[in-house]
Amino acid sequence: MIARSVPSSVPPSVDLERDRRAVARARAFVRDHCAQFQVAETVCDTAVLLVSELVTNAVEHARSRVRLAVAVSSVRVHVEVGDQNASLPAVRHPDSSAVHGRGMAIVDVLAGDWGVRPDARGKTIWFDLPR
Repeated sequence: MIARSVPSSVPPSVDLERDRRAVARARAFVRDHCAQFQVAETVCDTAVLLVSELVTNAVEHARSRVRLAVAVSSVRVHVEVGDQNASLPAVRHPDSSAVHGRGMAIVDVLAGDWGVRPDARGKTIWFDLPR
C-alpha cells in the first residue's frame, strides 16, 4: 500500500498526556465515536487496534503529548494521531521472535488507506477504514 497525504485534521479531537494511560483513553474515545455513529463492531475493533498501535508509538517513541481526532462519515472512519516528533514512522517486518516493531505493519495491513503528514509541531499519522 502507498501512503498518501490528507489535507487537514478533523474534529472531534482530544489531547492526551504522554502517559501509558493515554492508550486506554484513546481506545475509549474511538469506541465512543463508533457507538455514536453505529459503526459496525468489526470496523470499530480494527479502529481501536490501530489507534492503540499509533498512540503507543507516540507515547513510547515520540515521547510527546498525543492529538487524536476521529471523523465518521457514511462511508469511512477517519482517524488521526499526531505527536510532537518529526521522525517519520517506518513499516518494519521484524522476525517472529521480536517483541516490538509491528505497529506500522499492522496499520499497513489493516487500514483501507493511511499516510503521514509532517507539520510544524511534529507529524500526524492518519488512517481510513471503510464502513
